[in-house]
Amino acid sequence: MTAPRSAVTEAGCRVVHVEELDDGLPLDLATITGTIAEALRPVPVGARLDTEALELTAGLLVGHVQLVLPLAAFAHRRRRPDARKPGLVGYGLAYMRNRMKYKPPSPQTHPQDALAWCQETARGLQQLLGVALADDRERQHAAAR
Repeated sequence: MTAPRSAVTEAGCRVVHVEELDDGLPLDLATITGTIAEALRPVPVGARLDTEALELTAGLLVGHVQLVLPLAAFAHRRRRPDARKPGLVGYGLAYMRNRMKYKPPSPQTHPQDALAWCQETARGLQQLLGVALADDRERQHAAAR
């Protein structure tokens, strides 16, 4: 498993407060989706895992989740029909929030666990992006009509 070179050079992220959002999300979607694709790339059975790449990918995923999670939570709160019930999306947000409280497994000592952690985190990040970008997609569809 190797990390995309663009992700290595563009990994610098800053926390964006929801109030700073205007017309679109200030996310580097190419880097985020590239990291997700790298984490979800099929690994042949019996292949030797690149522990350095796993460590880099895990670090990038943590940074991306920490950037996208507040945006997804804000988007969910804005669209939630009943504020007293979190709904399925709310439970997913809570799961990812709790997941970020713990360090990923060490690729040096547990490479298979680290790979599974990266893959599961990448899938969760895909869902967070879907929630965060839903309003943008709705605006684009409305503008196209």
